[in-house]
Amino acid sequence: MDTFIDKLAEKRNAQEIIRANMAAEAAKVGELENQIRFYDELMKEIRQVNLKTAENASQVQDALRECIAKLESVQDNMQAEAKKAEAMQETEAQETFAQLKELLEEKFKQADEFLHKENVKVYRNVQAAVVEELSKQTQELKDSQEEDKGSRLLLPVSIMILIGLIANIVIQLFSVTITL
Repeated sequence: MDTFIDKLAEKRNAQEIIRANMAAEAAKVGELENQIRFYDELMKEIRQVNLKTAENASQVQDALRECIAKLESVQDNMQAEAKKAEAMQETEAQETFAQLKELLEEKFKQADEFLHKENVKVYRNVQAAVVEELSKQTQELKDSQEEDKGSRLLLPVSIMILIGLIANIVIQLFSVTITL
């Protein structure tokens, strides 16, 4: 009977070991199931974070597009302002040029008037000098004619000298007028 009891004890032990193994395996399966549930929850959180990240990335891209559009608008405005400023400077330069041109024209007109007045003075002075010299030469000719009544050659020579003198004065007067 001892053998029977021993066999029975062995069977019990084996069954208990099997049951213990099964219980340990069941506990291990439970732990693994808990771990799987935990990992599933982590995966769900990761997916949600990933979705939020994708949404945020989309929002950031939209914000960047708006910033780029605003920067381009500001750049366009700055270019337009620069063009306006350039146009204003050009207009001011043209106005200044026109004013300078008018001033120069006025100064040229004043210079022309001054030169005309001076030329008239010179002409009158020359004319007075010629008339005075002519009267002196005429008087000298009369005096010399009275001395040389017989010499008729002196009169044409004197007239030629007077004509040459008048021509020389007129030429000088024109040259003075032209150089001024």
